[in-house]
Formats: sequence, structure tokens, C-alpha cells
Amino acid sequence: MEAEFNISTDFNQFIVFDSTVDFEDLYEKWTDETVESMFVQGDGYIAIGTMRNFYAPVLIRFESDRPVPAGSVDKTAHGVLDVPSGVVEVSGSTDNGLSGGTLNVPPGKYLVLVEYLNLGSIADDGIEGDDRYVITLTKSDA
Repeated sequence: MEAEFNISTDFNQFIVFDSTVDFEDLYEKWTDETVESMFVQGDGYIAIGTMRNFYAPVLIRFESDRPVPAGSVDKTAHGVLDVPSGVVEVSGSTDNGLSGGTLNVPPGKYLVLVEYLNLGSIADDGIEGDDRYVITLTKSDA
């Protein structure tokens, strides 16, 4: 299963999370180290840093072994996403889900692979570019 979104990336980030999770501590988790890695591992959520501060294309893939869309993979990040509700939400950090959506998956724990594509394509204005963000979630046995 795959789903594509054009996500609002206010504050150069978007969030993937279990629908029952509160991520009010997110601002505390953006440290110099996580800004550099462009990835935050939260409790029931992940936050992905972006090069653009406007909108960016995001592809969410479940259990997919299909190749990543064309482009230069500039960076990767790994994490874990607990989804006890069986509902994954993807959203900009300030748009209350308006630019994202929800996906129904089997409840459980998922291993996360984030691939950051074409990061060097961002224009000086920080708005235009060909960057893409691909998140692959694979059900964990643990």
C-alpha cells in the first residue's frame, strides 16, 4: 500500500503518528543533533525535517519492496513507529492534518525508513525544489 501527499512543511517539518498520540513534546526533541539528522523519534510519532518551508511531496509506503521513486537519495533515517490504533496520520506540524491524511494499517509496531531525495534542489527562497520524502513502514515482529 502506498499513499502520496503534498504536506505543509511549516517550520521545515512534518509528522507521521498514531492517531491517538499527543506530540506536544515535539518542540523539546528538536535539538542541534536532531536538526542535523532531520529526524525526531518520539513516543508514537516521528517528525521528519525538510529542506522546504512551504509544501513538499511525501510518499508513505507500507511493507513495500518496490524501488524508491527516481531521484538522488541524499540521506536516510531509521526509527520505530508504534501504531496501536491501526490508524497512521501524516500532517504538517501546524495545519491540523489539512495537507495530510490517514491510513488504516494493522495495529502494531513498525520499523521506519525515511529516504530524503534531491535535497540539493531547493531554490534560495526555500520554497521551490524537487525534494521528496519517502517513508517506508515495515511491520516488526517485536
